[in-house]
Amino acid sequence: MKRRISLLLSIIMLIMLFSSVPAFAYQNGLLHGKQLSKSQVGGDPIFLRGEWTDGNESTYVELNKDVYAWYKFDTVRTISSTKFLVNSNMDIIFYDESKNVIFRYKYVPSGPKSVQQINFPTSIANVKFVAIFAPYDVLVYEFDVFENHQGDVPGAPTNLTATGGDAQVTLNWNAVTGVKGYNIKRATTPGGPYTTVASDVYGTTYTDTTVTNGTTYYYVVTAVTADGESANSNEASATPKGQVTPPSGGRAILVVTLNTGLEKEFDLSMTEVNAFITWYEGKAAGTGPVSYAIDKHDNNKGPFKSRKDYVIFDKILTYEVNEYTPVTK
Repeated sequence: MKRRISLLLSIIMLIMLFSSVPAFAYQNGLLHGKQLSKSQVGGDPIFLRGEWTDGNESTYVELNKDVYAWYKFDTVRTISSTKFLVNSNMDIIFYDESKNVIFRYKYVPSGPKSVQQINFPTSIANVKFVAIFAPYDVLVYEFDVFENHQGDVPGAPTNLTATGGDAQVTLNWNAVTGVKGYNIKRATTPGGPYTTVASDVYGTTYTDTTVTNGTTYYYVVTAVTADGESANSNEASATPKGQVTPPSGGRAILVVTLNTGLEKEFDLSMTEVNAFITWYEGKAAGTGPVSYAIDKHDNNKGPFKSRKDYVIFDKILTYEVNEYTPVTK
């Protein structure tokens, strides 16, 4: 009975131990779980343990000075990036099928060991062997190479929208899977240059309250993971503006100034003015028709049943309401 209890406790401890092994920041590269070979310069090759390709930062393989460690692919590859965790200098070398050097990357650490991701500006084609050379004694905790480093970087957020309010702009976008946060970037000209106004934003909405009414702002959003930052989302723009309190009672002269500089005046009841303001505010928030019809009943010249003037939302620069009280005779 004691033996059974002891065995059960041992199994539980093993399960707890392996379940607590920290996951490495990346997995499933071309070398993940593979066994590499090594040899001293001029010596015979031997197989290495797999601690540097197991996805666990706490295990390592020790390479002594002037030792090569390498892996031969089953077929030629095109390498776009590499990631590794080491504590000293090392060289990463890529060879073709004839063992000619295609590319050599020399890594010199600038501080404490940390995960390094190197995205090569030009992909390295026709790679048959990849090797590490240790000019000094080095501990290699993890090492991998990738055919497409873009697969590690998150995709850009999509469907970004911007809605202006009173001294604020509210942004919304579609979520990106697996991100730890989003960066919000803003400009006052289309296409940037953008300035980051918020970092590590959680969720898919953000309200920018550092804006000035009457100024048009242009926004993009990026997604951030442990592997890096995505490209920019689509650009969205909005113009914050103050609340308009519709006047009540009586009549008013509605003056609409178009972006061409043309002014249109309409003598309307306050009910008609308020209806125009409701349409304009709704369209500014993204709802409603693009045009608005204003009756010209006070200037109905000719044998017409009615005359309407249609104003287009994106042609309106400003509008003014001049309320007055009609004189009764």
